[in-house]
Amino acid sequence: MRIFSSLLIGIGVTAFCGSLGTIVPAQEMLDIGAPGAGAASPGSIKPLTESDANAVTSAAIMPGLTAADSANLDGCQVVARIDDQIILACDVLWRVNQLIETQMQKIGDQAEKISDDQIAVVRRQLMRKEVTSLVDRKLLYNEFRRGVPAENLPRIEENLKQPFEDHELPSLYKQLHVDNKRDLEHELTRLGSSLADVQRGFNERVIASEWIRSKVKVNDEVSPDEMIEYYKAHLTDYDYPSQSKWEELALRKDRFKDPAEAFAALASLGNEVWVQGQSKPVRGAAFAEIAKTKSDGFTAKDGGVHDWTTKGALQCKAIDEAIFTLQVGQMSQIIDGGPMFHIVRVLERKEAGRKPYTDVQADIRDKLKEQRFQVEVEKYLSKLRGEARIWTAFTGDVSADVLMGRAPDDTKKR
Repeated sequence: MRIFSSLLIGIGVTAFCGSLGTIVPAQEMLDIGAPGAGAASPGSIKPLTESDANAVTSAAIMPGLTAADSANLDGCQVVARIDDQIILACDVLWRVNQLIETQMQKIGDQAEKISDDQIAVVRRQLMRKEVTSLVDRKLLYNEFRRGVPAENLPRIEENLKQPFEDHELPSLYKQLHVDNKRDLEHELTRLGSSLADVQRGFNERVIASEWIRSKVKVNDEVSPDEMIEYYKAHLTDYDYPSQSKWEELALRKDRFKDPAEAFAALASLGNEVWVQGQSKPVRGAAFAEIAKTKSDGFTAKDGGVHDWTTKGALQCKAIDEAIFTLQVGQMSQIIDGGPMFHIVRVLERKEAGRKPYTDVQADIRDKLKEQRFQVEVEKYLSKLRGEARIWTAFTGDVSADVLMGRAPDDTKKR
């Protein structure tokens, strides 16, 4: 039971991709025409595998389906309806299955102790969470469909093909560990979806984001007093810690008969750096050459150089102290780091400080404008949520606020 709980906890905190964040500028892609035009038909849906379809319980079959819904049920079950928009199992199942697989891999051999029934419970909970995350997107997309002529939709989808190729595909390749479309399609199918389903979701996300930006307008003027007040109220956000850039020579103790021999060998390397350094016109060249050829350090292949390191970030406290107390350019004494002996030298150091207002005022202006925008977005969405008709396979008929956890579920008290 404890293992099953760890699977739930490990997965439960993961955020899904149902946000409305803009991926590419797409206002010109909307091609908004006369209001009141007919709605375009849903995109084609690829079938689930039998095992994936079984993962969605029989509760997913909604009474009173429209003809369009029934057609979609031939290959992929409807798991939610938000006004005139439906959410299909294949819209969400691939993310859910991938998340479960990832978590099962993390817990290793213990995964064998989790039963299929327990996994099905987790899958159902995650599907509900993913469906919930899509509510706002579907509401906005529905508004878009009501306001744009159906004949314009193919052109908009055509305009979104290249942004999908340029922005979404590379992310999907990385996420699913593939490097071409064929393998991506295979992996998505295995997980319960298809590339067409994912592209349709991308289109809806971009359109929803641009639609709300076209509907919600805020005052772009931000006064200096507002920015200064924000800066003073968030001073710690602009603090930065001490950082050092440094280089290292290191030798593993287990390569020698005893620690004393390793110590002596590293002392010899340190002397070699000093001697060669006298004849090298480029500062640090001798250190880098010797590190590449003779050091056991983790960055030896890069000449022993460690990029900017924050004070307190290193496990070896002796090295951490050395790189923040040595003078720039000064080599340390030999440091005992446990498995290895080390010699370090500081290349550059940035002392702790605070970014001045003049350096961050542009960012503050953007943050304040975004805050205003989000307040108005919430007002706009609240109105849509209040008027929405929502059914899900997990709740039955439900209000948007209850589904999204913004209001108590009174039905539980009955």
